[in-house]
Amino acid sequence: MTDFNLFRDEQLVVLVQSTQDTHAYSELVKRYQMSLYAFLYRYTDEKYLAEDLTQDTFIIAFDKIKLFTQKSSFKTWLFSIAYREFLQEKRKTGRFYKFISKIKQNTTQRYLMKVDDSIDLNHALKQLSDNQKAVLLLCDASGMSHTEAAVTLDMPLGSLKTYIKQARKIMQQQLEDNHDK
Repeated sequence: MTDFNLFRDEQLVVLVQSTQDTHAYSELVKRYQMSLYAFLYRYTDEKYLAEDLTQDTFIIAFDKIKLFTQKSSFKTWLFSIAYREFLQEKRKTGRFYKFISKIKQNTTQRYLMKVDDSIDLNHALKQLSDNQKAVLLLCDASGMSHTEAAVTLDMPLGSLKTYIKQARKIMQQQLEDNHDK
């Protein structure tokens, strides 16, 4: 059996595109399942919904992998699918999901240094718009570059930079206000 963990993403994608090799695709799933689930869980604050969206994303990605042109990374393409699936689910059900429960362990250090353990980041994150939340989570919590996040969200890079600046400012202000109490 081939040791797929030695392959780069690009090589695995080409293999899956040409042969529909499920073992190669399983390696891609293994690489991104946790980070994709974490993103969706933070975004929905619903464990089972995040699990369903994660699974749906991987099924859609497998079905449409021949359409992937590698103009972006596989991760970026995958997160784009997940984000679109979330938006579709939100529109379809008409429900607005709470955004996040607690992300202290996944929040960037600059926020953690400004607050003590008793601060509820949930309150601060509720002050952000959907776009601000998405860019903050993708760039700061998931480690995507601004360019990758812009592609993922199908958003102009300039708009993304504006949203991330706004989100960081709001978060900083909210967390400082909570810290002063």
